[in-house]
Amino acid sequence: NEYKSYLSSRAMTKYGYKSLKDDAKPRANCLICCVIFSSFCSIFFIIFVLLAFPYIFQLLVNNQVALVNDTIDYKQWLNPTPKIYKVVTVYNITNRDEVYNGKAPNITAMGPYYFREYREKINVETWGDELHYNERKYYVFDEYATMDANANANANVTLNPANDTFTTINLAWVGVVYNQTLANCTAARKLEIEFLADKLLKDDKLFISKTVNEVIFGYKDRLLEALAIGMPGLSDIVRCVYNMSSHDLQNISIINNGKKNHTLLGAFSKWQGYTQLPWWGSDVANTLNGTEGLFFSPGLQKNESVTTFVDDLFRANPMEYIGVEDVMEISSYKYQIPDYVLMNASQNPLNEGFYSFAPSGMMNLTAAVNAPIMASKPSFLDAESWLHEEVNGLPAPKKETMDTNIWIEPYTGVLTKALKQLQVNIMIQQQDWYHMKNLRKEPRFIPIAKIVETGGVDEGMASTLKHKVFKPRAVFENVLYGLFGLFILMTVIFIVALGRHVLKHQGEASRPLLPGKKSSENIYS
Repeated sequence: NEYKSYLSSRAMTKYGYKSLKDDAKPRANCLICCVIFSSFCSIFFIIFVLLAFPYIFQLLVNNQVALVNDTIDYKQWLNPTPKIYKVVTVYNITNRDEVYNGKAPNITAMGPYYFREYREKINVETWGDELHYNERKYYVFDEYATMDANANANANVTLNPANDTFTTINLAWVGVVYNQTLANCTAARKLEIEFLADKLLKDDKLFISKTVNEVIFGYKDRLLEALAIGMPGLSDIVRCVYNMSSHDLQNISIINNGKKNHTLLGAFSKWQGYTQLPWWGSDVANTLNGTEGLFFSPGLQKNESVTTFVDDLFRANPMEYIGVEDVMEISSYKYQIPDYVLMNASQNPLNEGFYSFAPSGMMNLTAAVNAPIMASKPSFLDAESWLHEEVNGLPAPKKETMDTNIWIEPYTGVLTKALKQLQVNIMIQQQDWYHMKNLRKEPRFIPIAKIVETGGVDEGMASTLKHKVFKPRAVFENVLYGLFGLFILMTVIFIVALGRHVLKHQGEASRPLLPGKKSSENIYS
């Protein structure tokens, strides 16, 4: 009786039969539920952070960068605050007589001259997901930036593009000869043109001396003015870069605002009145696409290319991803023009539509400007080597400093930095015309000027992007990762507690209640 009384008091009070069996189950179930809950939360946060959050964040960004009232991009599109420069270097020919006789030109560089570019959108109207507008683009010479850039090389020289003259190829004369030769003009017509040129042109026909401003922004040519009397529609203005002047404000441009479809943000559907380009030889070449180069589709992927419409080249140019670099502490994708764009038609048949029959490494602009003008990278970078070898005084090509690159912030599609580099060249060769009879029969390509466009975000815009886009994203990500870590920790704690609980009660159940007894089952048996 004493033994049974002792067993009853111990089992029912201190270790109790109810405590060992009935009371252990709720505590174990509670711990199991906690483990399942914390594990579920951890898995949910993994899925949300890795999959859902980037998608949701990108949707929010897409709405913020659409070209609608009060968004970051819209204000910058209307009137860009970051400074955009066109940096111009012209090439002065110093051996005219030798060039007349088929020799290679000797050139010396003048500049660089810094011109601040201003773009102003006017008459802006929103029609659905399109923006209709006119653009006023103009340039102002920046004397101080020019002085700073030339401080070491030309310490005692003051550069002024309105007064500084240089000798170059006469674009008007070469253009007239080129077009009349293609048209198989009659002998009488040829004599008429040569007579006019002899009377009107004071300089030699093949060469001309003009100021930097005249060659870059345009001047009225007396020969073209005379010829235009009998040729309605012929422009009497000559310039080597045809779109570095204010556009015709009567011609409307249309772009997509990206509100409904963010992949079309900034894409042209009409440029200066053109929905289809009129200059090239195929439908593909004449397709109008791309953006003006300030904004691109948000949410860029590394395997995607981007397209810019380059008005200086009258065409769209694709650019391919080549790496990631920081620009003003903003991680940006870097893009570059792929080699196939500059290949001639024999190497890339698709370029036949652009009349790319010149040596590889150049773009033929003849159809657009009515003169044998070719665009290339500076110093004929990535072009056939003989092009550089046939010009004395041209710097050696260097890909690190002379290539065209743009940097884009991938989430917003904002251009963070631009370095667009272009060399304008003219083709001359022997013709049965004044001052061209002694030229060599094979074409020679002579540089006229180098144009470098620089731009990108300034400190103010970079700060806006950081505080309105990247900082909130980073804070939210940190909170998510913190919660994720907390649930992982809770899961581990609950698993450990559950394990200790199970081990404890397994031990309780197997421990003898009195010396010499193995278990309670033996006692009751």
